[in-house]
Amino acid sequence: MSKKAIVVAQIRAGRALVECSQEELAKAAGIGLTSLREIEGQKRPADTMAVSKIRSALENKGVYFVPSSQDYGPGVCLRDKRPNIIRPPSTMMKWEGLPFTVEWQGKEVAVFVSREAIEDLGGHQGDETDEVYLQTFEKHRGDILDGVAKAIVNPANFDKKGLHVRGQDIPALD
Repeated sequence: MSKKAIVVAQIRAGRALVECSQEELAKAAGIGLTSLREIEGQKRPADTMAVSKIRSALENKGVYFVPSSQDYGPGVCLRDKRPNIIRPPSTMMKWEGLPFTVEWQGKEVAVFVSREAIEDLGGHQGDETDEVYLQTFEKHRGDILDGVAKAIVNPANFDKKGLHVRGQDIPALD
C-alpha cells in the first residue's frame, strides 16, 4: 500500500486557504517551527513523519488534498459538507457545553458541543480549565465539525439557544 503523497506547494496552499500561520500550523501538528520552515523551504524532504503530522493538522482544519491526475497537478480545497466556523469557542459553559458559531448553507448557527463529548474526546475527568477544553476542541476540530454536520440535519437537536451536538454525533466517538 502506498502512502498518500503531498507536495510542498500543497502545504503552503493549504495553510493559506485556512489562514494559518507557520507558528499555528507547527503547534497544531506538534512539530517544531524550524521543521515546518525547512519543509516549506524544501530544505527537508516532504516524505517524513513531520509531513504526515502537517497533513493531519491541515485536514483537521478542513483542507482536502487533491491528488494530481493525467490532466492536472496536485492542489487543495476546503472539505465539502463541513460547516465553517464564524466565531470559535472561548469558554466551556457548565450546562450548555462548548459554544461557537458556524456558517451552514448561508446561515449563522449557534452550536453547543456537550461537555461530555469534549471530555470523552480529550479523555478528561471534568473540572478542567477552559484552556484544556479549547485545546481539545482544536485537536479534534475536524471530527467536531463532522459531528455538527451530522447533527444539523435533525431538527430535534435544536432548541431556542441553537444546535446541540452530543457524543453520538461525533464520528470519533462512535
